[in-house]
Amino acid sequence: MNNYQNPQNEDKYRPSFFQRNSGRVKIVATICVCIATLLIIIGACIGCYYAGKKSSYINNINSELPIANEVYTLIKKYYYKDITKEDFEQWASIGLTQTMDQFSGISYSSTLPTLAFGFSFKTDSYSNHIVTEVSDNSPAEKAGLTRGDLLIAVNGESVVGLNRDVLSGEKFLGNPSSIAEVTVKKSDGTEKELIMRKSIVQGSEAHYINFGNGIGYIKLDSFTGTADKDFVNCANAFKQNGNTKLILDLRDNGGGSTDILSVIASYLVHDDNDKSNGLGIIQLDSAKTNETITYSATGDNWLGKGMNGAFKLAVLVNENSASASEALLGAIKFYCGNEVSKYKNELVVIGTPTYGKGIAQQTFQLSTTPSFLLSMTVGYFKVPIMNNGKQGWKSYHGEPMDVSEGYKINKFTSEIDYTKNNLYLEYYNNDLMQEKAIIKALEALA
Repeated sequence: MNNYQNPQNEDKYRPSFFQRNSGRVKIVATICVCIATLLIIIGACIGCYYAGKKSSYINNINSELPIANEVYTLIKKYYYKDITKEDFEQWASIGLTQTMDQFSGISYSSTLPTLAFGFSFKTDSYSNHIVTEVSDNSPAEKAGLTRGDLLIAVNGESVVGLNRDVLSGEKFLGNPSSIAEVTVKKSDGTEKELIMRKSIVQGSEAHYINFGNGIGYIKLDSFTGTADKDFVNCANAFKQNGNTKLILDLRDNGGGSTDILSVIASYLVHDDNDKSNGLGIIQLDSAKTNETITYSATGDNWLGKGMNGAFKLAVLVNENSASASEALLGAIKFYCGNEVSKYKNELVVIGTPTYGKGIAQQTFQLSTTPSFLLSMTVGYFKVPIMNNGKQGWKSYHGEPMDVSEGYKINKFTSEIDYTKNNLYLEYYNNDLMQEKAIIKALEALA
């Protein structure tokens, strides 16, 4: 007799579940095998479906981009260096964006400061190179380089007549070495050798000079970076000096952010109540999205507030004043021009007709890579105008904005040699007060 009361023998002698239910076990086992088999079949079908879908997707890509794929295949097979698919994809993307329009393209997204000399130059039709801007506290400024210097030689080799790209290349200013010996011709005709060492340049985008006699001068280099904060600092200096007349220099300003534009505009436009906040500055039309966005002045900061019509404004522009510079000029003309402003003779525009770039760009951070930014033309912008006694909007794309009658200056890039008779000094001079546009501005504000 089996002793079921003995715990030690219980498992040894008790009939197992499988022994007692052998028929049921066979049925359950068969069902489990069938279910497992069915699941395997279903899984295989799903896997084949998605594999086929992925293959179809890849084939679609290959069929949609046959040239790109063939080019990559040939590069992979024959090019003397190893090129990854990622490298090729970046090259292809950069090349594509460069063919869209001259204002669109891919750039590095890094905001880390880079080593530079800290100056800009302009090249005329005869490849004479004139320094147009020198950043504050930059190696160029510390070496003695100033606006209006004519570049004569770099590292002992003449650069007169050289293409601008060559001058900016590795053999000259783009040399990997951090030191450059630059020979320049000064406004007084003397030549000087300057030694510059590249360093991190974090200059201001706006500069203020007190000319005296109630006149202040603000040079706005761009609408990028810290331009809004830099301009506000200049505007505060203008007010602290008790100035009532402003020379706003937008020459060679290629534009930038609409948000920065909205802040700066609030200091320069006004309505009949001397208010600026909310005044429409530009409208951006997108044919792709069928959207119209109006950007307005941000804040009631008009510099002429409380001056009872004593405030005067002279705006300097040239053929390189573009985009946001033209948008700001259009708003100033509308709100401060004689046709609309309650203050007569408040505004004069001096210089060369502007670039005529009435299109706007937007910058996109790419989700697929942190290395690049895509800047892309997204639409046309319009500036306010008076139309049959009411405010309307007009696009100036391809149509330069003109200056005030009697205040036009010849375009710097005309087909003449600006070194002859020192003509370039009328546009870029070591002594700012000797430039033609400044002289005309001082006369207009007198």
